[in-house]
Amino acid sequence: MGKEHGFVRVWSALFAGAIYGLSIRLGFEAKSLAPFFQIVSTAFLVVTPFCVGAIAVLLYAGSEHISLGKQAAISAVTMMLFLVAMFVTLLEGLICLVLVAPVFLIASVLGGLIAGFIHNKLKVKRSSLSAFVILPLLLGPIEANLPVESSEQIVSSSIQIQAPPEVVFDQLASVRAIDPKELGFSFVHMIGLPRPLEAEMNGAGVGSVRTSRWEKGVSFQEVIQEWDRPKLLRYRFHIPAGSIPRDALDRHVEMGGEYFTVLDGGYELTTNQSGATELKLTTHFLNKSQLKIYGDLWGKMVLTDFHQSILGLMKNRAEKANSLLNQPVTYGRD
Repeated sequence: MGKEHGFVRVWSALFAGAIYGLSIRLGFEAKSLAPFFQIVSTAFLVVTPFCVGAIAVLLYAGSEHISLGKQAAISAVTMMLFLVAMFVTLLEGLICLVLVAPVFLIASVLGGLIAGFIHNKLKVKRSSLSAFVILPLLLGPIEANLPVESSEQIVSSSIQIQAPPEVVFDQLASVRAIDPKELGFSFVHMIGLPRPLEAEMNGAGVGSVRTSRWEKGVSFQEVIQEWDRPKLLRYRFHIPAGSIPRDALDRHVEMGGEYFTVLDGGYELTTNQSGATELKLTTHFLNKSQLKIYGDLWGKMVLTDFHQSILGLMKNRAEKANSLLNQPVTYGRD
């Protein structure tokens, strides 16, 4: 009977915490409550998982002392259950869940440990968990009405290519059909970010437009701002309305969306002392969310990973093109 009671007690706490989290997630996304709550906010992404862990621990503890190990385990498992529930119910896609999982787990365990300390040391009644229940609901409206200060960030990556700058530059404008194998392994593509398929330039020089097409029907334009062959190619992103299908990217991480957008970027080509070409790719993005530090961190990580894939593609194609140009010509005999 004791084991059966313990089993019910554990799962009751786990499910109660996860259901609380789902309820907050649905409430924060409700259109009627949009002026008061935002998903990409400290109230949801930090305070809510903190409270999920705290609620689960307090419900499990009852009137008994609860060890640190159980506090951490109950809060962590509850959070994993919450994350899986959001995925299964299609509330969040895999990309978003992977991005938020580290902070969710840390916040949840921290909430569980603090709730366990309050329960063990301060001997407060279990009814005190109501304070954790309402905390995100109190902080959400306050945060939603704070002025938003956008954060502009620049990400740069480079690679050395054994080919002249002219050969490398000619690979940048129009990019013929890309085989997925050419991009190699990429963490962001593994978790669901669409892969680039091709890019087509409608001319040459300033004012030309390069149209990039990705998987899942994603397309956007890059309007050329500077063209200096073979040294520099800079562009401004133009993402027309409807160019990114709703099922291609979660709206919380959508380019040109409510919270994040890319502004401009470009390639710089220089020749180093060894005679190789150094190709540098730079992207300038804007974080419009309330989460500045975490949003900037993940934005840089995603773009750096994407840069490495694209630069690797340019390196392989340029070196292959250069080897073909340098092949000796053979003539047949009559």
